[in-house]
Amino acid sequence: MFSTAKLSPTARGIKDIPERVKRLEAYESSKAPTKMDFASIVGQDVWAQHENNLERVQSLMRESQKFAEKINTEVANEYKAL
Repeated sequence: MFSTAKLSPTARGIKDIPERVKRLEAYESSKAPTKMDFASIVGQDVWAQHENNLERVQSLMRESQKFAEKINTEVANEYKAL
């Protein structure tokens, strides 16, 4: 929240960040997190397939992002030439 990353609350000029942090900290300390072992619930094979699917989706998204950047560059260059 305090970073200067382009879309961080600080960079976007949000004024009440310290108050928001306090609220988040209060929430986090209000109770222990719920922990569940999903692999033991659904079975190791099902969970492994889920993780494999997740990796495939993320890989495709990374590949798609590269194509989107190429398309964006080419369209922007063409637009500048108008």
